[in-house]
Amino acid sequence: MDELGKLLFRELTDADEQQAVDAHQTLLAEDFEFLPAWTGGENWADYVYRMNAGRRGEHIPEGWVRSALFIAVDRDGWLLGRVSVRYELNASLEHLGGHIGYGVLPEARRQGVAAALCRFGLDELRAAGVDRALVTCAAGNSGSRATILGCGAVPDTTHPEVVDGDGTTHLRFWVPTA
Repeated sequence: MDELGKLLFRELTDADEQQAVDAHQTLLAEDFEFLPAWTGGENWADYVYRMNAGRRGEHIPEGWVRSALFIAVDRDGWLLGRVSVRYELNASLEHLGGHIGYGVLPEARRQGVAAALCRFGLDELRAAGVDRALVTCAAGNSGSRATILGCGAVPDTTHPEVVDGDGTTHLRFWVPTA
């Protein structure tokens, strides 16, 4: 459980399939992939294995980096959000994406879940020896910007903004993990 005793952070399991797929479908409507690199046609157990193996640095697809996917569930086992943790950056992630990416289901927003996910990701990175994390968000996402700043971020002074392939401007922040 997190410091408030409300959330449990853990890797995906086979039992999470229905809730995770439902969350993925819900957030696709907002143009967000809740389940990174999941095609929908992949066997769920294979997907879970692949995501969990990535944390150990195993079975990493070309162009990817060592990474992990964690979910946040409440005391009753309901999935509320997820955080992707990238333990290193490649050129693409260094430009846009960064070390941490999180998503929260609409019904769990404005309850501190995003901040808890971000802090969990920072703790995970610190334990892996990463001193500071790059975190990005869409410039128009004031909630995410406030969450990132609330976790101790400072704007990237070298490249404070980047534009993605769709023309969306993203803000870049550095957050100490300690």
